[in-house]
Amino acid sequence: MSVFLNVNPRYLADMIHSAHSRVLYASPGLNEVIASALINISKKIGIDNVTVLLDVSESVLRYGYGNIDGIMLLKENGIYIKESAGLRIGALICDDEGFIFTPTPLLIEAGKTDLTQPNAIKAAPKQVEDIIYAVIPPKVLQNKNEQKSVPEIGKKRITVEQIEKVKNSINENPPQKFDVARRVQVFSTSIEFVEMKLKGCEIQRHTVSIPTDLLVGKADIETKKQLRAGFNIIEKGSSLSGDAIRSKVNELKKAFTKPIPKYGSILLKSKKKKFNNAIEGLKQDIIKFQNKVEKDLDGEIKKARDRLTKMLMPAVTENPPDDLSCQIQGDKPTEEQVEKYLKIRLDDVFPSANDITREMSLDCIIKAVTYETISNEDFQNHIKNAYPLINWDEMFEEYDAARESN
Repeated sequence: MSVFLNVNPRYLADMIHSAHSRVLYASPGLNEVIASALINISKKIGIDNVTVLLDVSESVLRYGYGNIDGIMLLKENGIYIKESAGLRIGALICDDEGFIFTPTPLLIEAGKTDLTQPNAIKAAPKQVEDIIYAVIPPKVLQNKNEQKSVPEIGKKRITVEQIEKVKNSINENPPQKFDVARRVQVFSTSIEFVEMKLKGCEIQRHTVSIPTDLLVGKADIETKKQLRAGFNIIEKGSSLSGDAIRSKVNELKKAFTKPIPKYGSILLKSKKKKFNNAIEGLKQDIIKFQNKVEKDLDGEIKKARDRLTKMLMPAVTENPPDDLSCQIQGDKPTEEQVEKYLKIRLDDVFPSANDITREMSLDCIIKAVTYETISNEDFQNHIKNAYPLINWDEMFEEYDAARESN
């Protein structure tokens, strides 16, 4: 037997079947292939000569170190399982030979079968002896003064209740299929979806709705159109418009992301650090813009309100609303009364600078690609077109290999 070995469930099962006197199997978990071998050998060499140590927990099963079916097979056939919580290394002893191996978590990768990719080392005779002594120390003491030895791991048996609890949890919330998870990982290490949302910075789009009872009188057609559409708080071309911030956001999108029709924008993960730094820089720009706007916007709002008051005064003076008429002694209000009345009414509909600036933000949402998206041929073609300088064929081959390995 070579020193460096490649072991997999089938190899382990064959080794177990070759035993004549004892078997010790320690690992995070096991599947039906190994469980069946342990059951068969127990009938040949005796169930007391078969020792099994496992970490019977949800995490082991969700990582893919084994499955619940293998554990249930052992339970149903009366093979006791010793508890070794947190165990992440494997050992198999058959008679006087053994090896130490690294179990494969199927969530991360499929099991390798190539002999040039070893995952185990043959144990020397002294190591075999030490492993057995650590798990199954001698029961007979040499003299009464010696302390009774206790196992290093596997000090107690897994109870039926423990197994049933894990089984119920797995049945209620089954693990993701491991081949699917690996295929997603192939791409999730390279690309992500990114969505950017700029909020509250486009001050030029802020309008106020004019109370309908003020939309009366002899205002000209253009004024009536503007009133019906809402009244812009700041005038076109103002330095407070937010156009510069919007332009920076668009430049950042263009520099770091590629739009994929029907799917969204894609970011290369290799550029994520630079992208995040750019986002943080842009957020600082927004804070500066926010401070500038908050400082200057109150004056702009006052100008807008005065401008609207001037536009409304002739119509409201000529045809005062009932609400205004009931507040004066004569039939017609004076210009001073109309101006004061409009100020009170418009104060209620115009926001303060703080009302507007507190909404300013840049949200950046990163989303992982899904198996359904990766599997779509249309998506694959769009990725190739968006990033023609990347050898995507190599990645798709890796994706196909991960799929076929199962």
